[in-house]
Amino acid sequence: MKPKLITFMALLIPVMLNAGCAGVGERVSRYTALSDQERYMVSAVDQIRLGNEQRAQALLEKVVSGVPTIGVTDEALFRLALLSLKDDGGKGLLRAQALLEQLSDKYPDSIWTRQSAPLLLHLAEAKVLRNRLRELKALKEHNLSLSRDNKDMRQSLEQLKQLDLELEKRIKR
Repeated sequence: MKPKLITFMALLIPVMLNAGCAGVGERVSRYTALSDQERYMVSAVDQIRLGNEQRAQALLEKVVSGVPTIGVTDEALFRLALLSLKDDGGKGLLRAQALLEQLSDKYPDSIWTRQSAPLLLHLAEAKVLRNRLRELKALKEHNLSLSRDNKDMRQSLEQLKQLDLELEKRIKR
């Protein structure tokens, strides 16, 4: 009985090893693509910890522009949006909002989408407020212009009154 078991094992082991190798090539290519994205993500988080936000942004851009991967790309979009908030002017806020909207559209079930929802709402409200502030500035300028025109008209009216009084005086003489 022992020789049959040894023969069976001797034949089974090469078959199992050969079958295992057939699927490895396919898995290696997927793992390599995923590994690059994960490596960029880990490096970006390390750069954020070190305070090198520009390098972190560059790494996160690589993750976002790469093959979409659930759990990696969605986190990269969220972190990139947060880093974009610091950009000068209103462009950073607009970019952050666009990235969070992209996160919401492409990864609706992601935990990062749920965490970004309040921030996205806040950015949308901030955009409305910026637009209203712009309108308010325009209205203030218009009001200032109307005030100047009103002042000029009062002065002209006063001059006309003075001229009318002088004319009446001349007529009476």
